[in-house]
Amino acid sequence: MKNLLWYLGFLSILSLLYFIEGKAGFLGFLGFMPYFSIYKMDDERMEKNIGMATRNAFVYTIFFGSAVVAYGYITKNIEIFPPAFVVLFGGALLVCLLSLYYYDKIGRK
Repeated sequence: MKNLLWYLGFLSILSLLYFIEGKAGFLGFLGFMPYFSIYKMDDERMEKNIGMATRNAFVYTIFFGSAVVAYGYITKNIEIFPPAFVVLFGGALLVCLLSLYYYDKIGRK
């Protein structure tokens, strides 16, 4: 499981398409960069820590997603959705990885 998650970090290479295409949406793939940091984590409690970390990312997605939908509905501005999707996707990855790091190194022992 540990090595499988580590390979997700290689998806961050797709962010280099920003320099070719010039579209900021490709920068969302930089959210996969922190997956390189989980390679040397301990195998003990990994499943439990991943479960708690993904729960935190889910809560972030629900709150941020509903706030963006409410903002878009109130202001009738649909141009907010493409950059908000990038922030939603990258933020969920970041919250998950920071939570995983916290639970593995600092959190419940």
